[in-house]
Amino acid sequence: MTRAILTCSEHFTELALNELRRYHPQLTVLNQLSPQHIFIENRGSFDDLTRPWRHKLPVYLHHLFPVHYQSALEGTLQDLPGLRRSARQLIRRDVTVQARITGTHLLPYDARQIEAALSRKKSRASPKITPDARMLSVLTVSHADSVCVYLGVSWANQNISPYLRGVQPFSEHLPNRAGFKLLEALRAFHIPISTGMEVLDLGAAPGAWTLIFVDHGACVTAVAPRAMYPWLMDSPQVRYFPLTAEDYLAKCDRTFDLITNDMILDAQDSARLMVDYASRLRTDGRAIMTLKLRQHNRRTVTDHALRILRQAYDIIHMRQLVHNQKEVTLFLRRKCR
Repeated sequence: MTRAILTCSEHFTELALNELRRYHPQLTVLNQLSPQHIFIENRGSFDDLTRPWRHKLPVYLHHLFPVHYQSALEGTLQDLPGLRRSARQLIRRDVTVQARITGTHLLPYDARQIEAALSRKKSRASPKITPDARMLSVLTVSHADSVCVYLGVSWANQNISPYLRGVQPFSEHLPNRAGFKLLEALRAFHIPISTGMEVLDLGAAPGAWTLIFVDHGACVTAVAPRAMYPWLMDSPQVRYFPLTAEDYLAKCDRTFDLITNDMILDAQDSARLMVDYASRLRTDGRAIMTLKLRQHNRRTVTDHALRILRQAYDIIHMRQLVHNQKEVTLFLRRKCR
């Protein structure tokens, strides 16, 4: 029997559990520790639990780690020596420690202090995490009436993501949060951006996605009725059209290697627009789009949007990214007819 902590978006909890139960129908929910963390139990080993996603991305699961030790804490600085002793009973060699604190009660220590207390390594530099890295995952759940900790040891490639909560570190400085969605998608879907690539960015304003493509050497046609960042307007790599995507469609007289769409449209309307734009992609061209899923019936809306998109595209990947909110991101390829 295996106990584990599942991390997913609070907006897609049921879909994440359904994704797990597709392969593990006997899975049991023991406790909802926070809006993003679920304590689960399943027959078999932890390796069996995560094996279905070892070589392919899940849609809704962000991170899993096994629970080998759990305990109540006092919520004082004296917790740290006790945690150190417990961790060293679990594993007696160097590991990469990843800690997170969640809950409503403020503790006198933070996640970095937990990592420092549990790590055997002296270096303060962030370790490079490889698939064969040994991980010690720590989740502390802090409320006014209780503080609990959960620890588990696993290999990085067993955890769905090698990063706690699935949050990848990025060194890029971006002007708004939307840009991190694209960076995460490019990395998760292994999408290369090459110098001279022709990109059509629909709903581009204020320009975070366009900025990333420009920094990678692409030439961007940015379409948006709102103004872009001034420094992008002056870039020789950017052609700006102050139009809606619907209006630009009638004027578009070129084809592109990649089309992106992060517009605030209902999922089905956005899918229909992407089908109309498929002819503006080069043969075997790609597209990245987000499906906005603000409604409660997210599964039904998603299925309808995917049926629309399949008229013109093969769906390579679908992923509810950590930097998504009430949305999923799709990586598409134009169908060859």
